[in-house]
Amino acid sequence: MTRVAAAHQLLLPFNRPEYFSVPEALISALAWRAYESVRNEESEKPIGLMYKAQPKETLYLSLRPTKPEDDAAETLGRQLRHRGISTTASDRLLGDAVSSSVAGIRIEKTGNQPSSPMTPALALMQNPRGVLVKQGPPDFGAIIESLFTVGHPPGGPSASATELWLRASDARLALDPLLSAIDSSMMSTVFQDGFRRRSSFPIAEDSVDWCGLYPETPYEWFAKSWRALTSDEWVGALPARVWVDWATTVLRLAMGLGFLWEYAWYEALGAAIVQNAIPDTLEELRGTVRSPLPWQSSRSSVSVRDVGATIKGRISRGESIRKVLKERIKDLDGNPDAIAFLRSAAQSDFRSSLAAEIAGKKDAGKLVWETVKYGLQVRESSGPFTDYYGILKTRGRRYLVIDPGTEWIAVVASLACGSPGTQCNVGDVLRDLTILGMRPELGDLVSLLERAGMARGSADADHAVIVESAF
Repeated sequence: MTRVAAAHQLLLPFNRPEYFSVPEALISALAWRAYESVRNEESEKPIGLMYKAQPKETLYLSLRPTKPEDDAAETLGRQLRHRGISTTASDRLLGDAVSSSVAGIRIEKTGNQPSSPMTPALALMQNPRGVLVKQGPPDFGAIIESLFTVGHPPGGPSASATELWLRASDARLALDPLLSAIDSSMMSTVFQDGFRRRSSFPIAEDSVDWCGLYPETPYEWFAKSWRALTSDEWVGALPARVWVDWATTVLRLAMGLGFLWEYAWYEALGAAIVQNAIPDTLEELRGTVRSPLPWQSSRSSVSVRDVGATIKGRISRGESIRKVLKERIKDLDGNPDAIAFLRSAAQSDFRSSLAAEIAGKKDAGKLVWETVKYGLQVRESSGPFTDYYGILKTRGRRYLVIDPGTEWIAVVASLACGSPGTQCNVGDVLRDLTILGMRPELGDLVSLLERAGMARGSADADHAVIVESAF
């Protein structure tokens, strides 16, 4: 049964995001929700952590690297040997080798580098302050939890996104003695005071009221995919670093396309009010949302395939609409039904004032635009730190086009299959992409799947082409 929404539920409950310079920051944000320092010292300045970085002091922040170097590398090697790692190499060489092997994607233009968050200790090697070199960064963990919660049916999830990640990490450590030794050794070497797990990992209770109101959106895809990927089946099937790459891909899509859909939704609300064309149900209204990320044919010119201007314009208009709707809802007496509220707004002076607000040339929503763009864009396209899991690529100075790699389609298509070693058809993959806010031509999708070695059968079979999970 379709839920009846109240007026305030027309605005989604997500805190405003900010550009995250590396995808590893998202898993690290979950780790910092799951753990707390044993010793809680007061410091003159907030401390930012980054795995590989030059120490830096600003007026409001101390940036500290966490990668074991010199004597710390020797201590790490000794800890690893104590935990059963046998080698003829010296403690220093062993420590250096292991600390270098867990590095993640380099941050462009800075040389800073996070660790790959394959274990809790490695995820704690950087924090949001260190990633953004900012005293008060957004709470990415809380945003992820809210996106995850909204994707569930009424009542909300039985476990938070943080708890599911922690269960998956525990399962990985139980399967991999080497990774378990690295985790324990890194924790004791870098964080001498240690961390303890928090006693609970609550869901985003302030977002539960929105559960069931926004099905078949990126939020639903995120909830389904995160539950699947953190299951014992997928953790057991994927190598540790591949699992982290897939997990960060899911989180990047949830952030980027989750916020992009939100602003496409506000555009639809604005259009319905200005045109005085309010449908009878919230479901019908959701059906008027335009594709958040229009995926044009690969045969089209680069200028036609460009999505940069579309995304930026949509977010700017959506932010203007969100702002004025928020003010109007705040001034309401009571909390009327959402459809009744929209009809009232469309039949009042608010309609003309909203039209003027939308028409105004404003560069609104800059932080959301950067979150969407850099969350989905390929970070580095060549070299040892190539990003294989982005979907947007720059073409020249002006254009931003959809051009996913085989690794990205492997993640999305494999999760559409449900479990490792299973199959689905191309129609299932297309449905998931549509829910995410993209709808490629069938031929382009089949071509991507063929390049990834995942498609069986002729493209003439249309939606019946068989798709095999990558693992």
